[in-house]
Amino acid sequence: MGSNLFLSRRMVLRPGTDEESVDELAARLGLARHADIPMNEEEGVPRQVIWHAETGPALNYREDVFSALPYVVVTAENSHDLSEFVDIVEAVLDTWRVPELLQTVDANAEPNALPEAILRMGLGAPKEFDQDFFSHVRDALGVDREDVREAALLAMTYQPWSQYETLIENFLEQEGMSEPLEETARIILDELEGMNS
Repeated sequence: MGSNLFLSRRMVLRPGTDEESVDELAARLGLARHADIPMNEEEGVPRQVIWHAETGPALNYREDVFSALPYVVVTAENSHDLSEFVDIVEAVLDTWRVPELLQTVDANAEPNALPEAILRMGLGAPKEFDQDFFSHVRDALGVDREDVREAALLAMTYQPWSQYETLIENFLEQEGMSEPLEETARIILDELEGMNS
């Protein structure tokens, strides 16, 4: 495959859909397994399995380091092949669609499940800036629970839009947050500034 690849958003798999499900889809599409990379938490490297044929799109299964959520990414040499392949993946595998990622945060009645819903939303966010996702992350930062605020900060790291920088700067001006939360916010702000400068 060439070096100028198109990359899909992360398509987060629902519970019950796992690596085996992706392996079965790859076999049906005639894709061979070419890499199986173990997770390295210290380096922030997710577990990853890659399938592809001699030509055409590649299928990547990964397990997120922060949330342990499994997801699939498609790479292709042109946007048309990418779009077609993404449609197949979403139709065959049980993935969270973009509107559902937002709805689970809106409708999350179970407080203990909210941090994971926020991480899942960040993980599956579109690659280009999206106001709805941004607003949901901003609102989560305002919730008076440290675990929810931390999830909101981590959610920003998946699609590091430059618009998040001002959000974190304003967040850091608040008083009364714990030292670990403040440190997390400062580290993420530094990373965002480094990526977007």
